[in-house]
Amino acid sequence: MTLTNVTETSIDAYHSRSRRTIGQAQCDRIVEYVERAGTATIAEIAQALHIEKSSVSGRRNELIAAGRLVLAGERKCSVTNRTVQSVKLPARQGALFQ
Repeated sequence: MTLTNVTETSIDAYHSRSRRTIGQAQCDRIVEYVERAGTATIAEIAQALHIEKSSVSGRRNELIAAGRLVLAGERKCSVTNRTVQSVKLPARQGALFQ
C-alpha cells in the first residue's frame, strides 16, 4: 500500500489552483482592455494593466489559441513607437450577416 503525503499534495493543489486563477483573471482583464481599446499591443496592455510584458505575451498567445483574441495587423505601438503586431476581439458571428 502506498501512502500519500497529504500535506504536500494539498499545497501543490493550492498553488496550482492559485496560478490557474491568476492566469484566468489576467486573461479576462486583457480581453476587457482590448474590448475598450479596439486594438492593443503587448506593451500597451502591459502598461495599462500593470502586468509584465512577458506575462501579457503568454496570455495573449493563450487568448489567440482559444479564439478570444485575433491578430489585428501591424501598427505603431503608442508605448514603444515601434511597428508591432496588435490584437483585437474576433468579429461576432452575427456581425457577418449585418
